[in-house]
Amino acid sequence: MGTVPLKPVAGMPELTDISVLPIGALLDIKPVRGYSYRYTTGPFLLPQNAGSLDWGLLNNDTVQQTARVTVFKCPVGAVKTPAAPGALIVTLDPGKASHNANKYSEGFFYEVVVESNSNLVFPYVSVWPAQLGVVLPGTGINSGNFIRLMP
Repeated sequence: MGTVPLKPVAGMPELTDISVLPIGALLDIKPVRGYSYRYTTGPFLLPQNAGSLDWGLLNNDTVQQTARVTVFKCPVGAVKTPAAPGALIVTLDPGKASHNANKYSEGFFYEVVVESNSNLVFPYVSVWPAQLGVVLPGTGINSGNFIRLMP
């Protein structure tokens, strides 16, 4: 029994080229410390059938928030490095969500780090088998599973 491909609808996340940044996002050329909150997924393995790695943010604060999101590739036996496109600065209005989905090499460990000045910015990470927002079972990392990093 085959799977029926999902048709994209307005508001559904989809895979973008590595050079396409999410709406309201900028490439962080000179990383600046000073965010009050830092969260990590911890390391997770990108499975063989991964089409893309997706991260999302939801601003549940009552004011506009800026967050920095960095996807790190963590090869075994080597130092982790930021994966393309690098650290992104995302500005979100109250109640708004954003995401970025890119194709990365399968079979490697990755980590997603989210930094913000509000603990009401909620992150999410998942792995898709294709280019649309269909999550591979067991790959979703909800905001409650992120680990807070102390400064």
